[in-house]
Amino acid sequence: MSGLAGMQVKFTVLKNEDINKYLDEREKSDLSRILWKVQELRLLDGKPPLNTYLVVNTDEPYATDIVRIMQTNNHWGPVSDPNQAEMEYYGGTLILPRTEEKIK
Repeated sequence: MSGLAGMQVKFTVLKNEDINKYLDEREKSDLSRILWKVQELRLLDGKPPLNTYLVVNTDEPYATDIVRIMQTNNHWGPVSDPNQAEMEYYGGTLILPRTEEKIK
């Protein structure tokens, strides 16, 4: 899907099927503890513990229609946030930007 350049990566989505298939029991337990901690801290911040989202895979034929709806409602567009990775999407491949900074 074209038009994803500059899109803010705001959410992390894990497919439950992938979690069950690719994580061992220890990793599933670790993930469960992390999710529990986020829920508890959201409660302390006065937020609901869980949000519910609609997820649209960018390779779906209707994804462009969803983007147009989001643009109409000011929920889509380029952002410039140094704390967010900007992604590019070419022919079904997600390409993250290269960084000049070396990880130590």
